[in-house]
Amino acid sequence: MSVQVCRWKQGNAFAYSITYDEGFVELIEHALPVHQRYGVPGHLVMVAGQLGQLREMPSSTYHGLRCHLSPPQIRDFMHEGWSVGDHSMTHGDLNVDTYTEVVGSKLLLEAAIGEPVNTFHLPGANFSFAPAARYLEEAGFLAVFFANDGVNSYDPDLFALSRTLLYVVEGEPFCPLYSPFPRVYDPYYRLHEALDSGGWIVDVTHSVEPVPLALWKDGTPDILDARFDCLRRVGSGREWAAEPEEIIDYILVRRAVSIMTLTAERGRLSFRVELGDVPNQVKYREISVTAQLSPIPSDWPTILIDGKAEATLDSFSGERVTFTWPVKNNQVVDLHWQA
Repeated sequence: MSVQVCRWKQGNAFAYSITYDEGFVELIEHALPVHQRYGVPGHLVMVAGQLGQLREMPSSTYHGLRCHLSPPQIRDFMHEGWSVGDHSMTHGDLNVDTYTEVVGSKLLLEAAIGEPVNTFHLPGANFSFAPAARYLEEAGFLAVFFANDGVNSYDPDLFALSRTLLYVVEGEPFCPLYSPFPRVYDPYYRLHEALDSGGWIVDVTHSVEPVPLALWKDGTPDILDARFDCLRRVGSGREWAAEPEEIIDYILVRRAVSIMTLTAERGRLSFRVELGDVPNQVKYREISVTAQLSPIPSDWPTILIDGKAEATLDSFSGERVTFTWPVKNNQVVDLHWQA
């Protein structure tokens, strides 16, 4: 008999998230209904200094043409299970007034939405990390996302996370700043890579509209629908579709958990859970484990956490049972079953 902490919540094979840079109001009509239909939460990446305003950046495709979500609109998304990330104060050069761009933007965004903001998404391109680096941990960010195409491992460097591109026009380049984004749209290969590696894929897009303004970095409702359909088909129920903050929290809790077996005998398995240091910002403090039981149970086992039925049974097949619960330090978990 043995117990193993799951890589991903509920023992899923891989993790998936999707993010929306700039957070334009078009998401309300054209993206949110697709998310609701599939039950996939999203993540808004907001320019803190332009909330509720027209895009203000002359070099941007959207300059003066698209409006950022307002704080009340952002909170509406949060009520749907979405989370919010920081995309700096102005989306400008982080070498200029770096403290305001990194720390000031976080404080302003948190005040606007009434919740902590734990992720920073580098604006522009990856070279903006260098000036920002000294302030990111000081500000209390738990993770930093880069603009480079790739699947994150199940145990990644949280200050060097990758986001892959949801969509580019067939055969068209995305932007030389973002090399090595793929030059040909393939909606499948990164999902299969995430499944095969047990990793975490994070899609990145901008606006979602029937007729996109920026074809090389926007999507349509049909494209978004196809992506989620593809996710379900590739995952076959083994995908964990969650907003990035919940996944980051799970990774941090998983790293802090250790298990010591107390009893392993016929029809009973018990173990103690120790929870080490977890950052105060971590909101989701759950862990999933898979236990291999012997002899094979004839029915679902009884699972008690410190004598209480607090666990959620995720799966039970043969001698293996997977379950999830809110983890605390120094808990005793007992499993009882009939052979």
